[in-house]
Amino acid sequence: MKVVVFLGPSLPLAAAREVLDATYLPPAAQADLVSAVETLRPDVIGLVDGYFGQSLSVWHKEILYALDRGVRVYGASSMGALRAAETAAFGTVGVGSVYEQFASGELTDDDEVAVVHGLEDTGYRNLTVPMVNVRATLRNAVAAGALTADECDRLTALAKAIFYQDRTYPALYKRAAAEGFAPDRVAALRDYVSRHAADVKRDDALALLRSIRDLPTPLPPFRPEFEFTRSHLFNALYNRDRTVVAGRHRVPLEVIAHYAALHHPAFNDLNFHALNRALVGVLADQLGVTVTDEEVAEEEARLRSRRKLRTDADVVAWRDANHLNPTEYRDLVVELARCRRMHRWLVVRRYQERTVKPVLDELRLRGEYPAQAEAAADFNALVDQLGTPSAEEGAGEWMDLWADHMRHTPCRPDAHFTNWAEDAGFHTLHDLRRELVNARRVREAQRRRLAGLDGFAADEPIESGPGGG
Repeated sequence: MKVVVFLGPSLPLAAAREVLDATYLPPAAQADLVSAVETLRPDVIGLVDGYFGQSLSVWHKEILYALDRGVRVYGASSMGALRAAETAAFGTVGVGSVYEQFASGELTDDDEVAVVHGLEDTGYRNLTVPMVNVRATLRNAVAAGALTADECDRLTALAKAIFYQDRTYPALYKRAAAEGFAPDRVAALRDYVSRHAADVKRDDALALLRSIRDLPTPLPPFRPEFEFTRSHLFNALYNRDRTVVAGRHRVPLEVIAHYAALHHPAFNDLNFHALNRALVGVLADQLGVTVTDEEVAEEEARLRSRRKLRTDADVVAWRDANHLNPTEYRDLVVELARCRRMHRWLVVRRYQERTVKPVLDELRLRGEYPAQAEAAADFNALVDQLGTPSAEEGAGEWMDLWADHMRHTPCRPDAHFTNWAEDAGFHTLHDLRRELVNARRVREAQRRRLAGLDGFAADEPIESGPGGG
């Protein structure tokens, strides 16, 4: 069982490790929980502490996402108690008295659990006291006979009126004296607190750890009874603010994109084509374009071919290196398959013209058109000189023609030739075969010329340039 716990000022880390072997992370801020789900892939998440004011708080939607992914979520003590009370109906398990008070409606304010604390290197040392601890301490003082019920009510109201960032017991003593409490009663309060101050947040944190520790092993399958909906804001959080582990560090996805924008040598082209792919997806949505399982499988085969992913283990390694979970990987492949379907729709609509103009325009934009045009002209001139191929020259199996062509050129089709031919703009398979035969004849003519076995004049054109072999 793999457990991740977000822990800070509610309980010292050393005390937590004595109870539960887990991966302990600092208090949760916005995007931390969903990041942990993806990078650490836990079975259980324990949410104890989280940030309130200085950082954006962990979203409820992050908890629902974790539950939807089959991760059990436990909450207690501080931010965990708040979020557990707010998401218990969806499957979050709340633990402890603070959770119970929020769940029942007895407590409603965030400041009941909020504290000012030190940084991680101080062990998140508490610099103020949470209101839930003050309430428990004062109630216990009444039970012990140190305070009257009336004094407890008045002191509770005074403590509640202190801003949580200023709430300390000395501040409460000062406020009590100013409000007319007799010096001996303030002294009695001070004496009781010094010896018996309650720490319900610590107690609840320990209870959460024990609850997780005592879960059965192996855990039975878990599936919540709700349908998770990815809103626009959640997608922004997931795709922009989520952190991943790259090398030795954690980094938000947005930082990676910004770094690429300022440092990738071909970012302008990369960005242009990325936006085009996204825009094709929007158009496909508008048109209601769907793809079959066969088309998705074909597109995955293309991707595996391009990235040289020969085995399933290669796919998993590539997926992990690119920070994609299995669902995201499939979504990417489906996105590519829908783009391919849109491309084929466009090719069919332009049956006579096919892809000639878009391809040539792309070469122009890349600055490669003049070289490709000259190489193609040289190639075509030599084909004309060679004349109509003989029956022997036109013979050969498809795969033999492909294999020979790939041995001598950089051409690397990423799909079966029947599909690739359509995508590449050939009218028919006969057209593709004719061009493969012509390319082979030109290569053989070049070899003969170089070997001095042919009578071509020295100024006769030969296949050359970027399109040659």
